[in-house]
Amino acid sequence: MAWVQDEPGAQIVEDLLVEANRKDERLLLHEVNLAEVYYLSIRRVGEAQTQTLAAQLLSLPIQVISTTPEILWQAALVKARYPLSLADAFAMASAIIWDAAVVTGDPEFRAVAHLVEIIWI
Repeated sequence: MAWVQDEPGAQIVEDLLVEANRKDERLLLHEVNLAEVYYLSIRRVGEAQTQTLAAQLLSLPIQVISTTPEILWQAALVKARYPLSLADAFAMASAIIWDAAVVTGDPEFRAVAHLVEIIWI
């Protein structure tokens, strides 16, 4: 959301996207977190602009991860143990399963920073 809304930390996300593109790699985004970006964007700028944004997002070096039973159970475990939103639990579960870092500025992730690498924005 920081990158989409050009908020503090947007440049860090931009740099990660540029680097992924340069290396022909893809950043990971769980479908629940993508839905979160969509609904927040609809609330902020309306459906028409969000549809344009969605097309732009899907053209970036981003791989949308679908829920698997492994991610589902890991998200439930994270949610049960730590004070995170359900969407944040899916982000954490995806990072745990895929051995990836989480890019966030959300202070709630301090409680789980020992589980995966956090790139703070």
